[in-house]
Amino acid sequence: MKREHSTTNRRAIYERYQSCVRSIFFGRRKTTITFALLSFLFTGCGRSDATIQRELTGTWARHFGNGCSVTNVIALDGSYRCQLVGGSNGPTDILEGRLIAKNGVLIDTITKNSETNQQTPQVTQYQIVRIDGKQLVLSINKGTTNVMILDKVER
Repeated sequence: MKREHSTTNRRAIYERYQSCVRSIFFGRRKTTITFALLSFLFTGCGRSDATIQRELTGTWARHFGNGCSVTNVIALDGSYRCQLVGGSNGPTDILEGRLIAKNGVLIDTITKNSETNQQTPQVTQYQIVRIDGKQLVLSINKGTTNVMILDKVER
């Protein structure tokens, strides 16, 4: 019975996290349409994959008003450790994997997930909208305005 409660609790927390993620991707549509279109024009203009890979190095984070947060520490080789907090009283999930920049796309391969019922490896691709010393902006679906914005915390 205790195991059932734990699984139910983790499912509720995972659903709260998904709600946080959806708010990132589906919020502020009108203001991001122009921004996203312009950003796509300037992404990778003359920038090599190696340059983008170096710019990924460091700590990136996003904190949400509902207590959800994402903190991702990325090494120069693209390996990372990502901490997901599913709310003010929610547990923390840890993801580990590798991020590789290739032709304006960020390929995320999750190799380890503390959420034990999640299958690994899991590969997701994001269009790199913009990356600089302050922000990383990613689009989930190429050509859409659903973006995720992470702020650079440390180099």
